[in-house]
Amino acid sequence: MLCLELFVRRPRYVRVNTNLLTTSDAIRAFQDEGYRFIRCTSGSYDDYLKQIQQLTEYDFTQDYHVKTMFVFASNTKLHEHELYLESQIVLQDKATALPVHLLAPPPGSCVLDMCAAPGMKTTQLAAYMRNQGRVYAIERDTRRYQTLCDFVKKTDSKCVETMNKDCLEIKRGDLDDVEYILLDPSCTGSGMEISVHNYVEPARLAKLTSLQEKFLKHAMNSFPNAKRIVYSTCSIYPEENERAVSNAVKNSRSNWKVLDAKELMKGQWNNFGSGMYGVIGTKCLYARPDSDFTTGFFLAVLERGQKGSENSNKEKANKNADSNSTTEQEDMCKNTSKTVTDIEEEKEASEKPPKKKKKKNTQAHSEMKESIQEEEINAEDDTKKKKKKHKNNDVDVSLTYENAENLTTTDGTDTMTSKKKKKKKDKTREQDENADTEAQAADDVILEMEEPTKKKKKKRKLEEVDEQSSQDNLEVSEIEEVQKKKKKKRNKTNEIET
Repeated sequence: MLCLELFVRRPRYVRVNTNLLTTSDAIRAFQDEGYRFIRCTSGSYDDYLKQIQQLTEYDFTQDYHVKTMFVFASNTKLHEHELYLESQIVLQDKATALPVHLLAPPPGSCVLDMCAAPGMKTTQLAAYMRNQGRVYAIERDTRRYQTLCDFVKKTDSKCVETMNKDCLEIKRGDLDDVEYILLDPSCTGSGMEISVHNYVEPARLAKLTSLQEKFLKHAMNSFPNAKRIVYSTCSIYPEENERAVSNAVKNSRSNWKVLDAKELMKGQWNNFGSGMYGVIGTKCLYARPDSDFTTGFFLAVLERGQKGSENSNKEKANKNADSNSTTEQEDMCKNTSKTVTDIEEEKEASEKPPKKKKKKNTQAHSEMKESIQEEEINAEDDTKKKKKKHKNNDVDVSLTYENAENLTTTDGTDTMTSKKKKKKKDKTREQDENADTEAQAADDVILEMEEPTKKKKKKRKLEEVDEQSSQDNLEVSEIEEVQKKKKKKRNKTNEIET
């Protein structure tokens, strides 16, 4: 393939190393030397392109996109400038500064530069991150690795950690803290050749594209925490660019997508990839020497897709749903348990008398107690009356017998007749006494028959009273008094009977 013949006069680009010098100090330093600073246009990108074409020998302006970069006229010589010799400024093309600009790692993040030498982008990363965080700079070639280390040291890029090894040897688990990856692999360099016919053999191009795809797949699969990758080449061949990106994205084990470079540049760019490789090709960016006034350059911004996060979000949603369902079930259980307990409490409340009615219960208890005592007293009175009746009958009988004897003796009747009469009277008396004793025994039997029924009734009443007293917290002393009274009554009845 033939490289394009280009006769474009590109301006001179200078990047300020903000690790050692601020942009405002750099502007003042150039002004002190007689340069005239022209403010960058606030118009469109096309207005900016016209502005930089009109720069004269001692004019310079600030870049439209990368604010730490100045633009001078094409014939400006700065290789022997004091700021350049002190590494306070770096002679770097704008196109090669765009990868760091679009990778945009914040200060404190962890970045991997997979093919770091000579160190232009590596030191730009350190300055962009304000030397806060970590930049792993990998270079396989020993000679180029030494150049990288020297340049890192001169630019005071303290957050850079260099490694002399093949980036393909870095396996999953070695640098899992990497969040951002910059990959600028070996390429044909077709975008760097100006005014030169350069033929690239198909075999060499195929070998390079295979290696580039391998690098990109490794970057996508070996760093689990990586969230953004910028792939760039200084080539204008689509085989090294759109096709490599498309194949890597389609064959990657991880889910990656290509971001739209036009949106990232806020619409202020003109050259993009070919639609020959689908939507992925159109989302890539080209820097063209004839229109962008830079070296020929390509880049694609890849970002880890949302499938994994969507799955994790689904899992979280499912977990939240499960937790919500469990909490709902727990609430239901609590509610049901509450209802059950409420029902039980209502039952207990219905069975047990309310607390306010204690006084009434105590009054009823006292009334019951008084009625039992009255019944006992009446029973005692009845027994006393019956016993008095028996005594009175005995007295009457004895009086009648004595009267009869007295009468007979006073009349002067015969003793024989009186004896016979006495015998008859004695017999009748014995019969009356036997009848009285039988009647008394019958009464006693009746009393004995009535007593257990009364006792049972009393026991039942007392049991009811005891139950009520236990519910109303009846004191033990009252129960003992009742029992003592019972014993006394029993003793009295026994004494009376004896």
